[in-house]
Amino acid sequence: MKSLLRHWAAIATLLFGVLFLTGCSLISLDDFTLHNARIVGLDFTKGATVEMTIENTSLFKVNITGGELTAYHRGRPIGELYLQTPATLPGRSTTTVTVEIGFRFRSASAALSALGALKSSPDDITIGGYGEGRVWFFKKRFERSEVPLSKFIAIFGEVSNYL
Repeated sequence: MKSLLRHWAAIATLLFGVLFLTGCSLISLDDFTLHNARIVGLDFTKGATVEMTIENTSLFKVNITGGELTAYHRGRPIGELYLQTPATLPGRSTTTVTVEIGFRFRSASAALSALGALKSSPDDITIGGYGEGRVWFFKKRFERSEVPLSKFIAIFGEVSNYL
């Protein structure tokens, strides 16, 4: 009887190990498409409320648990945007979620130079960062390399509308 229990314990441990190691491949960045995003509330001292429509093509419900984007002006960091509220994306669906995004500026002068660059040369500003998600108890971090602000603006609309 003990050997049978040990046998099943070994199989369960192996199965759990395989699931744990493959958990990172349950979802990938390609499983998500941001169809629309719009700012529904904005306070430059605190953050923004953003409504996003996201498609999740994976089989799994994904909990977006965190994320941070760093904005750079001519290669120097000017501040971060970070997720304040989590979101849940059901599997194989397109969902509209409302999240709170916080702002953290490195300095007042960096924020002012970035605001000036928004109007004169927005491609001098790049954005990169990461997002974190969870499927069951498996966590995954999605890294995003820096992209010019013009690509970011294409998602959110004309930035000058919010200034």
